[in-house]
Order: sequence, then structure tokens, then C-alpha cells
Amino acid sequence: MNHARIASEALRFRLGTFSTPIGGSPVLDPEEAGAILVACGDPGVDHALRMVGQTWQQAGLIPETIEQPWSAGDAARMRSVGGTALLDALDDLVSGISRCRVLS
Repeated sequence: MNHARIASEALRFRLGTFSTPIGGSPVLDPEEAGAILVACGDPGVDHALRMVGQTWQQAGLIPETIEQPWSAGDAARMRSVGGTALLDALDDLVSGISRCRVLS
């Protein structure tokens, strides 16, 4: 499994829950951010990715599809299983970008 792709899809999902900034351009590139997060080796990021993976499995989703774009149904199943702990993990990925950029 490609952990950078998993991080990118998780970020794409989480960022999709925020309002779009004026001008419609995204706050960051999920592909670039996913690569930064995985290369960083930050323990908080590693924990968050494990949580996302565990929640994916607990939701009964096909493991190989976690690194592909998440459907609305996938996200809904994950939210119903992971609740606020999942959102906290996704937020840890978002905040990890700043930490990891400082280290790179």
C-alpha cells in the first residue's frame, strides 16, 4: 500500500469538509501534502494514518481501495464507525503538515 496516497486521500476528504477559500483554489495540494507527511516520520502522523486504516477496516471497506478517491458512501461508513476519533486523526494529519514542513 502506498502510504502517501492514503494520506493524500484522507487529506482530500478532510479538506473537502471545510469551506472553499475565496477564489476557489485549494488551501494545499493533497498529493504534495501526503508525500510530505509520509516522508516526515512524525509519530503523530504515523498514529493518525494507523487510525485511518483501522477505521477503514472496521467500516468493512475493501483494504486495497483506501488509496483511491473515497466515495461519499465510504466516508459516511468511516464516520459512523470512527466518529470524533476519526476526525481527530484527520485533523492530526492536517496539523502534521506544518510540523513536517518545518522538518523538511
